[in-house]
Amino acid sequence: MERPEKKIRDYILKIEQLTIKEAPNPDDKLLFCAAMVSMVRNIYLNTLGVEQTNIIFEQLAASFQMMDEFYMHDKPTIH
Repeated sequence: MERPEKKIRDYILKIEQLTIKEAPNPDDKLLFCAAMVSMVRNIYLNTLGVEQTNIIFEQLAASFQMMDEFYMHDKPTIH
């Protein structure tokens, strides 16, 4: 049986390849990301339920806040 870490790495590589193929420019990449976030949210909701999904997304948001300490350059925002 494959280790979870290897499966995750393989999935990441496949998604990166799909992104390069389907989203050649930065705007398309952002749209692709929006679609993936929606898809991931739905998978978590259907598999784990609302409470666990909230915990996962709260932790994800917290990780973004931690990254601010490591990346001090200006970050564009989309409104």
